[in-house]
Amino acid sequence: MGNPFLFYYDPMRLPAPLALSLFYLTSFAVLGAYLPYFNLYLEGLGFTGLQIGILTLLLPLSGALVPAFGGMLADRMGRRRGLIIASSLLALLAFSLMTGVRTFPAAAAVIAAYAALRAPALPLIEATAMEIAQAGGPPYGRMRAWGSLAFIVTALATGPMVGLMGERAAVHLIVFLLALNVLAALLLPGERPIAAPTKTPGSLGRFLLRPPVLLFLLASVLAQAAHGPYYVFYSIHLKGAGYTPQAIGFLWGVAVACEIAALLLMPRILGRSGTLPVMGASVLLSSVRWWICAVSVAPAAMIAAQALHAATYAAFHVAAVTHTHDLFGEQRRASGQAIYGSAAYGVGNALGMFASGILYDRTTMFSLFAGASATALVAGCLVVAASRSGRPGPPAL
Repeated sequence: MGNPFLFYYDPMRLPAPLALSLFYLTSFAVLGAYLPYFNLYLEGLGFTGLQIGILTLLLPLSGALVPAFGGMLADRMGRRRGLIIASSLLALLAFSLMTGVRTFPAAAAVIAAYAALRAPALPLIEATAMEIAQAGGPPYGRMRAWGSLAFIVTALATGPMVGLMGERAAVHLIVFLLALNVLAALLLPGERPIAAPTKTPGSLGRFLLRPPVLLFLLASVLAQAAHGPYYVFYSIHLKGAGYTPQAIGFLWGVAVACEIAALLLMPRILGRSGTLPVMGASVLLSSVRWWICAVSVAPAAMIAAQALHAATYAAFHVAAVTHTHDLFGEQRRASGQAIYGSAAYGVGNALGMFASGILYDRTTMFSLFAGASATALVAGCLVVAASRSGRPGPPAL
Protein backbone atom coordinates (compact mmCIF):
# COMPACT_ATOMS: atom_id res chain seq x y z
CA MET A 1 0.00 0.00 0.00
CA GLY A 2 1.42 3.42 -0.91
CA ASN A 3 1.90 5.86 1.89
CA PRO A 4 -0.93 8.41 1.90
CA PHE A 5 1.00 11.07 3.80
CA LEU A 6 3.85 11.73 1.38
CA PHE A 7 4.31 15.31 0.31
CA TYR A 8 2.92 15.75 -3.18
CA TYR A 9 4.83 17.56 -5.91
CA ASP A 10 4.22 21.31 -5.99
CA PRO A 11 5.98 23.26 -8.77
CA MET A 12 5.91 26.41 -6.61
CA ARG A 13 7.97 24.70 -3.86
CA LEU A 14 10.88 22.29 -3.57
CA PRO A 15 10.64 18.50 -4.07
CA ALA A 16 9.99 16.81 -0.73
CA PRO A 17 13.41 15.17 -0.14
CA LEU A 18 15.24 18.40 -0.97
CA ALA A 19 12.88 20.48 1.17
CA LEU A 20 13.27 18.11 4.12
CA SER A 21 17.06 18.18 3.74
CA LEU A 22 16.98 21.98 3.74
CA PHE A 23 14.83 22.01 6.88
CA TYR A 24 17.28 19.67 8.62
CA LEU A 25 20.17 21.88 7.45
CA THR A 26 18.74 25.08 8.89
CA SER A 27 17.42 23.45 12.09
CA PHE A 28 20.77 21.94 13.03
CA ALA A 29 22.68 25.04 11.98
CA VAL A 30 20.78 26.71 14.83
CA LEU A 31 22.00 24.00 17.21
CA GLY A 32 25.56 24.38 15.89
CA ALA A 33 25.60 27.91 17.28
CA TYR A 34 23.38 27.20 20.30
CA LEU A 35 24.84 24.09 21.93
CA PRO A 36 28.56 24.94 21.97
CA TYR A 37 28.29 28.68 22.64
CA PHE A 38 24.99 29.77 24.17
CA ASN A 39 25.94 28.62 27.66
CA LEU A 40 29.18 30.59 27.37
CA TYR A 41 26.99 33.65 26.71
CA LEU A 42 24.90 32.85 29.79
CA GLU A 43 28.07 32.49 31.86
CA GLY A 44 29.19 35.89 30.55
CA LEU A 45 25.95 37.39 31.87
CA GLY A 46 27.05 36.28 35.34
CA PHE A 47 24.65 33.36 35.83
CA THR A 48 25.66 30.58 38.23
CA GLY A 49 26.12 26.94 37.28
CA LEU A 50 22.72 26.12 38.77
CA GLN A 51 21.04 28.94 36.81
CA ILE A 52 22.71 27.82 33.57
CA GLY A 53 21.56 24.28 34.27
CA ILE A 54 17.98 25.47 34.81
CA LEU A 55 17.98 27.54 31.62
CA THR A 56 19.46 24.67 29.62
CA LEU A 57 16.86 22.36 31.15
CA LEU A 58 14.01 24.46 29.74
CA LEU A 59 14.78 23.30 26.19
CA PRO A 60 14.32 19.55 26.82
CA LEU A 61 11.59 20.12 29.40
CA SER A 62 9.45 21.78 26.76
CA GLY A 63 10.50 18.96 24.46
CA ALA A 64 9.03 16.51 26.96
CA LEU A 65 5.66 18.23 27.16
CA VAL A 66 4.90 19.79 23.79
CA PRO A 67 5.82 17.48 20.84
CA ALA A 68 3.41 14.69 21.76
CA PHE A 69 0.49 17.14 21.54
CA GLY A 70 1.80 18.42 18.21
CA GLY A 71 2.10 14.88 16.86
CA MET A 72 -1.39 13.89 17.97
CA LEU A 73 -2.80 17.12 16.53
CA ALA A 74 -1.07 16.44 13.19
CA ASP A 75 -2.44 12.88 13.14
CA ARG A 76 -5.92 14.16 13.98
CA MET A 77 -5.84 16.94 11.36
CA GLY A 78 -4.09 14.88 8.69
CA ARG A 79 -1.81 17.88 8.07
CA ARG A 80 1.75 18.66 9.13
CA ARG A 81 3.07 21.51 6.98
CA GLY A 82 1.03 24.28 8.62
CA LEU A 83 2.09 23.17 12.10
CA ILE A 84 5.75 23.09 11.05
CA ILE A 85 5.57 26.63 9.63
CA ALA A 86 3.77 28.00 12.70
CA SER A 87 6.24 26.34 15.07
CA SER A 88 9.28 27.70 13.21
CA LEU A 89 7.94 31.25 12.89
CA LEU A 90 6.83 31.59 16.51
CA ALA A 91 10.16 30.17 17.73
CA LEU A 92 12.00 32.86 15.75
CA LEU A 93 9.86 35.63 17.24
CA ALA A 94 10.38 34.31 20.77
CA PHE A 95 14.17 33.89 20.60
CA SER A 96 14.60 37.34 19.02
CA LEU A 97 13.74 38.76 22.46
CA MET A 98 16.94 37.18 23.86
CA THR A 99 19.03 40.00 22.40
CA GLY A 100 17.64 42.36 25.08
CA VAL A 101 17.79 39.98 28.05
CA ARG A 102 20.08 40.67 31.02
CA THR A 103 18.43 39.01 34.02
CA PHE A 104 17.78 35.38 34.93
CA PRO A 105 13.94 35.64 35.13
CA ALA A 106 13.80 37.31 31.70
CA ALA A 107 16.13 34.71 30.23
CA ALA A 108 14.01 31.91 31.70
CA ALA A 109 10.81 33.37 30.20
CA VAL A 110 12.31 33.81 26.73
CA ILE A 111 13.98 30.40 26.59
CA ALA A 112 10.85 28.64 27.89
CA ALA A 113 8.71 30.29 25.21
CA TYR A 114 11.26 29.58 22.48
CA ALA A 115 11.65 25.94 23.51
CA ALA A 116 7.92 25.28 23.69
CA LEU A 117 7.22 26.90 20.33
CA ARG A 118 10.11 25.18 18.54
CA ALA A 119 9.49 21.69 19.94
CA PRO A 120 6.66 20.40 17.66
CA ALA A 121 8.36 20.88 14.27
CA LEU A 122 11.20 18.36 14.21
CA PRO A 123 9.22 15.22 15.18
CA LEU A 124 6.80 15.96 12.32
CA ILE A 125 9.75 16.29 9.93
CA GLU A 126 11.20 13.02 11.26
CA ALA A 127 7.94 11.14 10.68
CA THR A 128 7.69 12.45 7.13
CA ALA A 129 11.34 11.72 6.31
CA MET A 130 10.95 8.11 7.46
CA GLU A 131 7.80 7.71 5.34
CA ILE A 132 9.51 9.09 2.24
CA ALA A 133 12.55 6.86 2.81
CA GLN A 134 10.44 3.71 3.20
CA ALA A 135 8.35 4.60 0.14
CA GLY A 136 11.43 4.51 -2.10
CA GLY A 137 12.87 7.99 -1.54
CA PRO A 138 16.38 8.80 -0.31
CA PRO A 139 17.44 7.01 2.90
CA TYR A 140 16.55 8.82 6.11
CA GLY A 141 20.23 9.13 7.05
CA ARG A 142 21.08 10.91 3.80
CA MET A 143 18.45 13.60 4.40
CA ARG A 144 19.30 13.89 8.10
CA ALA A 145 23.04 14.13 7.35
CA TRP A 146 22.53 17.63 5.92
CA GLY A 147 21.57 18.73 9.42
CA SER A 148 24.76 17.29 10.86
CA LEU A 149 26.83 18.93 8.13
CA ALA A 150 25.22 22.28 8.93
CA PHE A 151 25.94 21.75 12.63
CA ILE A 152 29.66 21.18 12.07
CA VAL A 153 30.04 24.10 9.67
CA THR A 154 28.18 26.44 12.02
CA ALA A 155 30.08 25.26 15.11
CA LEU A 156 33.42 25.78 13.35
CA ALA A 157 32.41 29.19 11.98
CA THR A 158 30.94 30.44 15.25
CA GLY A 159 34.13 29.74 17.23
CA PRO A 160 36.25 32.42 15.49
CA MET A 161 33.25 34.78 15.52
CA VAL A 162 32.90 34.42 19.29
CA GLY A 163 36.66 34.77 19.72
CA LEU A 164 36.64 38.09 17.83
CA MET A 165 33.31 39.63 18.89
CA GLY A 166 32.40 37.86 22.13
CA GLU A 167 29.70 35.37 23.08
CA ARG A 168 26.90 37.81 22.23
CA ALA A 169 27.64 37.29 18.53
CA ALA A 170 26.35 33.73 18.88
CA VAL A 171 22.91 35.02 19.94
CA HIS A 172 22.57 37.23 16.87
CA LEU A 173 23.69 34.37 14.66
CA ILE A 174 21.05 32.08 16.16
CA VAL A 175 18.34 34.63 15.33
CA PHE A 176 19.54 34.81 11.72
CA LEU A 177 19.60 31.02 11.40
CA LEU A 178 16.11 30.71 12.86
CA ALA A 179 14.92 33.09 10.13
CA LEU A 180 16.45 30.77 7.52
CA ASN A 181 14.63 27.87 9.20
CA VAL A 182 11.32 29.67 8.70
CA LEU A 183 12.15 30.08 5.01
CA ALA A 184 12.91 26.36 4.77
CA ALA A 185 9.53 25.57 6.35
CA LEU A 186 7.77 27.76 3.81
CA LEU A 187 9.47 25.84 0.99
CA LEU A 188 8.01 22.52 2.13
CA PRO A 189 5.47 21.22 -0.40
CA GLY A 190 1.92 20.41 0.52
CA GLU A 191 0.93 16.93 1.60
CA ARG A 192 -1.83 14.47 0.93
CA PRO A 193 -4.12 14.30 3.96
CA ILE A 194 -4.76 11.05 5.80
CA ALA A 195 -7.83 9.90 7.62
CA ALA A 196 -7.74 10.81 11.29
CA PRO A 197 -7.60 8.04 13.91
CA THR A 198 -11.13 7.20 14.93
CA LYS A 199 -10.98 5.19 18.12
CA THR A 200 -10.69 6.19 21.76
CA PRO A 201 -7.64 8.14 22.91
CA GLY A 202 -6.90 5.45 25.52
CA SER A 203 -5.79 2.93 22.90
CA LEU A 204 -2.49 4.72 22.35
CA GLY A 205 -1.88 4.96 26.09
CA ARG A 206 -2.37 1.22 26.55
CA PHE A 207 0.02 0.54 23.68
CA LEU A 208 2.72 2.65 25.34
CA LEU A 209 2.51 0.51 28.50
CA ARG A 210 3.28 -2.75 26.67
CA PRO A 211 6.72 -4.00 27.84
CA PRO A 212 8.54 -3.83 24.46
CA VAL A 213 7.40 -0.23 23.96
CA LEU A 214 7.85 0.95 27.55
CA LEU A 215 11.33 -0.60 27.89
CA PHE A 216 12.40 0.93 24.57
CA LEU A 217 11.22 4.38 25.67
CA LEU A 218 12.90 4.07 29.09
CA ALA A 219 16.16 3.03 27.42
CA SER A 220 15.91 6.08 25.15
CA VAL A 221 15.35 8.33 28.16
CA LEU A 222 18.47 7.08 29.93
CA ALA A 223 20.60 7.04 26.78
CA GLN A 224 19.94 10.75 26.33
CA ALA A 225 20.12 11.53 30.05
CA ALA A 226 23.71 10.26 29.94
CA HIS A 227 24.49 13.16 27.56
CA GLY A 228 23.44 15.72 30.21
CA PRO A 229 26.90 16.80 31.45
CA TYR A 230 28.09 16.96 27.85
CA TYR A 231 25.35 19.26 26.58
CA VAL A 232 25.38 21.58 29.60
CA PHE A 233 28.98 21.86 30.74
CA TYR A 234 31.30 20.33 28.13
CA SER A 235 32.22 23.67 26.54
CA ILE A 236 32.62 25.31 29.95
CA HIS A 237 34.74 22.37 31.10
CA LEU A 238 37.01 22.69 28.06
CA LYS A 239 37.30 26.44 28.53
CA GLY A 240 38.36 25.90 32.14
CA ALA A 241 40.99 23.41 30.93
CA GLY A 242 42.51 26.08 28.68
CA TYR A 243 40.86 25.34 25.34
CA THR A 244 40.20 28.34 23.07
CA PRO A 245 36.79 28.96 21.46
CA GLN A 246 38.26 27.77 18.17
CA ALA A 247 39.47 24.53 19.78
CA ILE A 248 36.07 24.00 21.41
CA GLY A 249 34.37 24.45 18.06
CA PHE A 250 36.84 22.02 16.48
CA LEU A 251 36.04 19.31 19.04
CA TRP A 252 32.30 19.74 18.51
CA GLY A 253 33.04 19.54 14.80
CA VAL A 254 34.90 16.23 15.21
CA ALA A 255 31.83 14.76 16.88
CA VAL A 256 29.51 15.82 14.11
CA ALA A 257 31.87 14.79 11.31
CA CYS A 258 31.81 11.27 12.73
CA GLU A 259 28.04 11.58 13.14
CA ILE A 260 27.66 12.34 9.42
CA ALA A 261 29.67 9.26 8.48
CA ALA A 262 27.49 7.12 10.74
CA LEU A 263 24.27 8.57 9.32
CA LEU A 264 25.33 7.67 5.79
CA LEU A 265 26.32 4.13 6.82
CA MET A 266 23.27 3.38 8.96
CA PRO A 267 21.01 1.87 6.24
CA ARG A 268 23.63 -0.84 5.64
CA ILE A 269 24.29 -1.36 9.37
CA LEU A 270 20.60 -1.61 10.25
CA GLY A 271 20.02 -4.00 7.36
CA ARG A 272 22.59 -6.37 8.82
CA SER A 273 22.02 -5.97 12.56
CA GLY A 274 18.52 -4.65 13.29
CA THR A 275 17.46 -1.71 15.41
CA LEU A 276 17.72 -3.00 18.99
CA PRO A 277 21.21 -4.59 18.61
CA VAL A 278 22.49 -1.30 17.18
CA MET A 279 20.96 0.60 20.10
CA GLY A 280 22.57 -1.80 22.56
CA ALA A 281 26.03 -1.40 21.02
CA SER A 282 25.55 2.38 20.96
CA VAL A 283 24.90 2.72 24.68
CA LEU A 284 27.86 0.48 25.53
CA LEU A 285 30.11 2.79 23.53
CA SER A 286 28.38 5.72 25.22
CA SER A 287 29.54 4.38 28.57
CA VAL A 288 33.11 4.24 27.24
CA ARG A 289 32.86 7.78 25.88
CA TRP A 290 31.75 9.36 29.14
CA TRP A 291 34.38 7.44 31.11
CA ILE A 292 37.06 8.91 28.82
CA CYS A 293 35.67 12.39 29.53
CA ALA A 294 35.74 11.63 33.26
CA VAL A 295 39.42 10.71 33.43
CA SER A 296 41.12 13.03 30.92
CA VAL A 297 40.98 16.41 29.16
CA ALA A 298 44.02 15.69 26.96
CA PRO A 299 43.47 16.60 23.29
CA ALA A 300 43.90 13.01 22.07
CA ALA A 301 41.40 11.74 24.65
CA MET A 302 38.88 14.45 23.74
CA ILE A 303 39.18 13.66 20.03
CA ALA A 304 38.64 9.96 20.73
CA ALA A 305 35.63 10.68 22.93
CA GLN A 306 34.12 12.99 20.34
CA ALA A 307 34.62 10.40 17.60
CA LEU A 308 32.37 8.07 19.62
CA HIS A 309 29.53 10.52 18.99
CA ALA A 310 29.00 8.47 15.82
CA ALA A 311 27.69 5.67 18.02
CA THR A 312 26.31 7.45 21.08
CA TYR A 313 24.14 9.85 19.09
CA ALA A 314 23.93 9.06 15.36
CA ALA A 315 23.68 5.28 15.43
CA PHE A 316 21.35 5.27 18.43
CA HIS A 317 19.14 8.00 16.96
CA VAL A 318 18.68 6.43 13.52
CA ALA A 319 18.04 3.01 15.05
CA ALA A 320 15.53 4.47 17.51
CA VAL A 321 13.69 6.55 14.89
CA THR A 322 13.49 3.49 12.64
CA HIS A 323 12.31 1.32 15.55
CA THR A 324 9.64 3.90 16.39
CA HIS A 325 8.48 4.03 12.77
CA ASP A 326 8.13 0.24 12.74
CA LEU A 327 6.33 0.08 16.10
CA PHE A 328 3.55 2.55 15.33
CA GLY A 329 0.83 2.10 12.76
CA GLU A 330 0.59 4.24 9.66
CA GLN A 331 -1.96 6.63 11.12
CA ARG A 332 -0.04 7.05 14.40
CA ARG A 333 3.47 7.72 13.08
CA ALA A 334 3.52 11.45 13.78
CA SER A 335 2.39 10.67 17.32
CA GLY A 336 5.00 7.91 17.56
CA GLN A 337 7.92 10.13 16.55
CA ALA A 338 6.66 12.89 18.82
CA ILE A 339 6.39 10.49 21.77
CA TYR A 340 9.88 9.12 21.13
CA GLY A 341 11.23 12.67 20.83
CA SER A 342 9.44 13.71 24.02
CA ALA A 343 10.85 10.73 25.91
CA ALA A 344 14.44 10.82 24.64
CA TYR A 345 15.13 14.48 23.91
CA GLY A 346 12.56 15.85 26.33
CA VAL A 347 12.48 13.75 29.48
CA GLY A 348 15.92 12.22 28.95
CA ASN A 349 17.76 15.45 28.27
CA ALA A 350 15.80 17.22 31.01
CA LEU A 351 16.79 14.63 33.61
CA GLY A 352 20.43 14.65 32.55
CA MET A 353 20.69 18.41 32.38
CA PHE A 354 18.86 19.00 35.65
CA ALA A 355 21.06 16.52 37.51
CA SER A 356 24.15 18.08 35.95
CA GLY A 357 23.08 21.59 36.94
CA ILE A 358 22.42 20.50 40.53
CA LEU A 359 25.72 18.61 40.84
CA TYR A 360 28.01 20.98 38.95
CA ASP A 361 28.50 23.39 41.88
CA ARG A 362 28.70 20.52 44.39
CA THR A 363 30.99 17.92 42.83
CA THR A 364 33.69 17.38 40.20
CA MET A 365 33.56 16.87 36.44
CA PHE A 366 34.90 13.37 37.07
CA SER A 367 31.80 12.54 39.11
CA LEU A 368 29.46 14.01 36.49
CA PHE A 369 30.90 12.02 33.61
CA ALA A 370 31.37 8.85 35.66
CA GLY A 371 27.67 9.05 36.53
CA ALA A 372 26.87 9.50 32.84
CA SER A 373 28.90 6.37 32.06
CA ALA A 374 26.93 4.35 34.61
CA THR A 375 23.62 5.72 33.29
CA ALA A 376 24.50 4.53 29.77
CA LEU A 377 25.15 1.03 31.12
CA VAL A 378 21.67 0.95 32.69
CA ALA A 379 20.22 2.03 29.33
CA GLY A 380 22.00 -0.93 27.77
CA CYS A 381 20.32 -3.30 30.23
CA LEU A 382 16.92 -1.87 29.26
CA VAL A 383 17.65 -2.35 25.55
CA VAL A 384 18.47 -6.01 26.22
CA ALA A 385 15.23 -6.37 28.21
CA ALA A 386 13.25 -4.76 25.37
CA SER A 387 14.76 -7.16 22.84
CA ARG A 388 13.66 -10.13 24.96
CA SER A 389 10.13 -8.93 25.65
CA GLY A 390 8.65 -9.69 22.23
CA ARG A 391 7.20 -7.33 19.67
CA PRO A 392 3.81 -5.61 20.07
CA GLY A 393 1.36 -5.10 17.27
CA PRO A 394 0.64 -1.52 16.16
CA PRO A 395 -1.54 0.63 18.42
CA ALA A 396 -5.28 0.47 17.92
CA LEU A 397 -6.85 3.47 16.22
